[in-house]
Amino acid sequence: MIPALRDVSLIILIVPCMICLLVPLAILLGTNWALRKGRKGLKPKLQSAQQVMHKIDEKVDRAGEKIASPFIAAEANSVKMRTWWRHLQQQFTKDKQPSHQKTGIP
Repeated sequence: MIPALRDVSLIILIVPCMICLLVPLAILLGTNWALRKGRKGLKPKLQSAQQVMHKIDEKVDRAGEKIASPFIAAEANSVKMRTWWRHLQQQFTKDKQPSHQKTGIP
């Protein structure tokens, strides 16, 4: 009689435990379903957003190049003029030493 009652009590205890395990299982399955559905719906939208951001990046790069090109050209002209001026100075100096040797810099 005792083993039979023990079996019945185990069954009575196992049923509520299994019911309690159904709640986390339902939460996990619901989350998995929602994520799959959301991923399918978001994928085309994210791809189009990525394409738009790529186009914006290209336009910003082109605009930056247009804005920076006059400054780059001015710097190049400035370097040319400084080089030309140093060359003229060296041509008309008496000792004709390069300017870095006059200052003592090795």
